[in-house]
Amino acid sequence: MKLVKIMLFSCELKSHPEKKLVDHLRNVAELSNKIVNSKSIDDQKIFSEITYIIGISHDFGKSTTFFQRYILDPDEKSKYTYHGFLSSFLGYYFVRSYLEGTGLWDEYWYLAPITWIVINKHHGNIENIKYTEIPKIKDHLKIETVMEQMRDVESHYLNEMKVIYDDLWNYSSITGFFDEFNFNAPVFRKGLYKDVKKLCREKNIKYYFYILFFYSVLLDADKLDASGLERVPEKVEISEGDLVDAYKSVKFKEETKINELREKAYTEVKSQLKTLNLNNDRILSINLPTGAGKTLTGFSFVLNLQNKVKDEKGFDPKIIYSLPFLSIIDQNSSIISEILDGRNKKGWNDLLKMKNEETQSLLEKTTPSNLLLKHHHLIDIKYNEERDNELNIIEDINNALLLTESWHSEIVVTTFIQFFYSIITNKNKSARKFHNITNSIIVLDEIQAIPHKYWLLINNMLKFLAYNFNCWVILMTATKPLIFEEKEIKELVENRNEYFEYFDRVDFNFDLTGTYLEDFKKNIFKTIISNEKDVMIVLNTIKSSKELYKYLKENLSEIYSVDPESILDKDGICNFGDLELINMTTHILPKYRLNRINRIKTDSKRKVIVTTQLVEAGVDISVDIIYRDLAPLDSIIQTAGRCNRNDDSGRGIVNIVKLKNNNGVPFFSHVYGKILMNATEEVIGRRSKISEKEFIKNAADSYYLLIKERGSVQDSREIVDHLKNLEFSETLKFQLIPNEGQTASIFIEIDEKAREVRENIETIQMNFKKFDKKNELLKIKRYINCFTLSIRCNKNLRDNIDGLSSIGDNTIFKYVPNNDLRKWYRLDIGFCIPETDIDNRML
Repeated sequence: MKLVKIMLFSCELKSHPEKKLVDHLRNVAELSNKIVNSKSIDDQKIFSEITYIIGISHDFGKSTTFFQRYILDPDEKSKYTYHGFLSSFLGYYFVRSYLEGTGLWDEYWYLAPITWIVINKHHGNIENIKYTEIPKIKDHLKIETVMEQMRDVESHYLNEMKVIYDDLWNYSSITGFFDEFNFNAPVFRKGLYKDVKKLCREKNIKYYFYILFFYSVLLDADKLDASGLERVPEKVEISEGDLVDAYKSVKFKEETKINELREKAYTEVKSQLKTLNLNNDRILSINLPTGAGKTLTGFSFVLNLQNKVKDEKGFDPKIIYSLPFLSIIDQNSSIISEILDGRNKKGWNDLLKMKNEETQSLLEKTTPSNLLLKHHHLIDIKYNEERDNELNIIEDINNALLLTESWHSEIVVTTFIQFFYSIITNKNKSARKFHNITNSIIVLDEIQAIPHKYWLLINNMLKFLAYNFNCWVILMTATKPLIFEEKEIKELVENRNEYFEYFDRVDFNFDLTGTYLEDFKKNIFKTIISNEKDVMIVLNTIKSSKELYKYLKENLSEIYSVDPESILDKDGICNFGDLELINMTTHILPKYRLNRINRIKTDSKRKVIVTTQLVEAGVDISVDIIYRDLAPLDSIIQTAGRCNRNDDSGRGIVNIVKLKNNNGVPFFSHVYGKILMNATEEVIGRRSKISEKEFIKNAADSYYLLIKERGSVQDSREIVDHLKNLEFSETLKFQLIPNEGQTASIFIEIDEKAREVRENIETIQMNFKKFDKKNELLKIKRYINCFTLSIRCNKNLRDNIDGLSSIGDNTIFKYVPNNDLRKWYRLDIGFCIPETDIDNRML
């Protein structure tokens, strides 16, 4: 009868409402073990064993009556239902026993305290180990809670748990753990305390990475099993052939001098594969001028490098393609998707024989998510898995989100924010994808966007990933910052001077004497009406760009004798017959910004574009004349890359001016630091006019040398020290986008579709419970983001925004109703900020 009771309880113990505890422990352990065994890393065998132990231990604390009642009734929640802390002691005991029993303790002792940390924090964020976690081992109240949980398990489920663990684990028994904890608890905790403290005292950054790795594996396996997925998506083979070669042969047939040079760079970079030493050459660089075809060149190299790694190293690395700006994520992922469409039976060479509509139909085929995944905060949440040559849609929105956020794909196109905040983090959600960053080829496009103060930090992090987790890093830029020493990096373009010499498409004109905005507006207007060229004006603040746009709109309306409000089209572009006036800032809804970028690229009319820095890098547009408010040198060069990009319209002109407000203060002082601007002005010197080939390469090299000499690395050193000390919470100091001032999320009810979305949000918030509400909102996240702005604001503006209506019960999420649209939002300039509320430091 007792045996029957044991088996009955064994079947009834749950980890989740619909899942048995024994099944969950086994599944997480086996999936964790499988994940690590799929990696090519040092110490793979021992690491895979440890992840198995972590898996079978991580939810041991759910075997209390407290937790079992809580599963049935969430109102039963108490301090005794928390299971991570109790489970972490069992994990530590199992790992310690395993290491001691196999004679591996002296070499791998650190894995025991790491296990304790990872299990303890698997339902939260990792805090500072020394000051936040270690004291818990001696916290009398917390230990008393654990002892009460232990007594509860011993009284009700010990026999059942013994059966479970006898089946799951051979090296040590659950009864041994109870005996040691009950009869020798002070010695047990003293040993754990000493081990965790030693982990911190050694100040070795490898422990930070190891904690992140084991934490990531457990989080992913735990969530996959709890979600019902219970496995990672099937691996998809890309192709043995060179898809980019085939793609180029279809898409680029025109023979021009610039295309010849692009082809030469493409061939030169690919040729480096022959001499590449996969053990030593881990940090690589493609340094080419803007417009030289870095995207296709880089992706072709990556695909061929992937094959080389597979042949020589025996594993197939993932590809992570990361960029700093959302404006180029969609552009680049679309190109990659087109290239990958050549992997099916009708590849790119066959497309030459097909009709245009058939070709387009093939291109529009949905690319499976386990092959190519785009990930940033504005994406539509969906995941389609190719399995057994069929496309399967993941219907559950939570599961689609889980697979997306964990980067379960062969190729991930993402932002710097997503990538770097996943390797420098303490956050559960961000860390979950870390194991899928290991064993990868990491492309960092437009790497110059990394602030100088983080160069040393990024250097340390990328080198550790490269040499300890079998990664290869490729930096792509027209202006290579000195993040790595010359001896640390392999150049894939050995003759870069040749390309910079040839790309002589523009002349730079510099006027650093200082120009007031009022005078500048008049000069721009004269330029527009005195020639037929496309003109783009790039300013440093949203306020100044709006002022210039309004001035041009009013004056052009007089010239063309039209009502300025009657000439706006559906995308918010002013159509003056043969001329389009276009405003581009982050105060314009994302949907309209993307539409305008596409219109700039496709419309045949003459264009005048007034914008901020959001188009300065990577966006594939080209104009004849650019005016740029003085900015750091790399920003100037990137902006110049939008001028006469394809060398097909004579010589382009890039005019650099130092704009001042009415008080004589340069606008750049609201945006950029003194070191960057002083270095820029020093490099420009007294030049008034210089050609692209004479200026860019040497100027960029001189600029970065000055930055390296004068810039502080204190921020990097402090964060590196925090990582070595296992002070995980301090990773919050790493901010690629400075967190200056408050931001407000504002939904703009701009049209009927926006009204439907807003009503849908309110219905969801009023009629669904917490978790169901989250799921329903995820389903329409894409539409919400299309109509939402994130506005930086000072206190006065914050007070005004607080007066807006909230959507449903969300007091943070404000919205502008359609009948109040004119006051808060204009189709062409976007969000309207009263003059008195503008905080220039934020714009």
